[in-house]
Amino acid sequence: MPIVAAVCAFASVTSLVMYFFIRSKEPSVKERVAEVARVGRVPTEREQALARPLLQRVFSPIAKKVSGAIVAATPKSVLKVAGQKLDAIGNPWDITPGEYVILRIVTLILIPMAVAILAGRFGTRRAFLFALVAAGFGWVVPEMMMQSKAKQRGKDIQKALPDVLDLLTVSVEAGLGFDAALVRVVERRKGPLSDEFGMVLREMRVGTPRRDALKQLAERVKVDDITSLASAIIQTDHLGVGIASILRIQSEQSRVKRRQKVEESAMKAPIKMLFPLVFFIFPTLFVVLLGPAVIQIAETLLGF
Repeated sequence: MPIVAAVCAFASVTSLVMYFFIRSKEPSVKERVAEVARVGRVPTEREQALARPLLQRVFSPIAKKVSGAIVAATPKSVLKVAGQKLDAIGNPWDITPGEYVILRIVTLILIPMAVAILAGRFGTRRAFLFALVAAGFGWVVPEMMMQSKAKQRGKDIQKALPDVLDLLTVSVEAGLGFDAALVRVVERRKGPLSDEFGMVLREMRVGTPRRDALKQLAERVKVDDITSLASAIIQTDHLGVGIASILRIQSEQSRVKRRQKVEESAMKAPIKMLFPLVFFIFPTLFVVLLGPAVIQIAETLLGF
């Protein structure tokens, strides 16, 4: 029975690992048009399946079944939290919440297995302890990386917000509507904030009301200034007030907050520099300045 369980676990983990290496996305419209132009007709499903690599044709069905079973057994609350984490970092890997949960499980299993195999020469007990420590790292490190990426992305959004609001304000004052001004921002600016506004535009184009799209933006980004901006625009639509003045006020407030954070960081710099000075720079200076004197005293008193 232990051997059968080990074989099943190895097969499951292997299938999940192969899933991330061979998983394929739907071909784009450009790729489909190029394929039709090359073949001269629309390829059949059999031809499309045979065009994929052999490894993908063999492991893809098994991997999809295993991953589907894991996602089905995962609570919806866990998937929701995973989706929020991916949205907070912009989902650079283009994976679903279910795939992120699977990736965490694979990390949690593979790292302890590798550590246990490498530490097997130190004995079973030590290998087991090393595997437990590795399992803790395998569970904590991805979470810390996600939090770090989300925090850095929030800083980038906070930094770019005043300039983006200035461009929005100028566009609205020039006669453009808010949606058209967002299009201008997405076209002219690049970065995480522009990507988020682009997502807002796509949601509104498929029929989502502006209020709901802005609320979803505030939930995804979780930056105070973005939340304030979304609330102000929603309130403006509700009251029928001119949006240009609101955008200008939000831009000024965001710029003041950014300047205050820079001043706060500058005031913290001397305190942060104290520890390197005490533990690294001062000892070196003492060695350089007092070293010759100590040598002369030693030669005089001890006769070296």
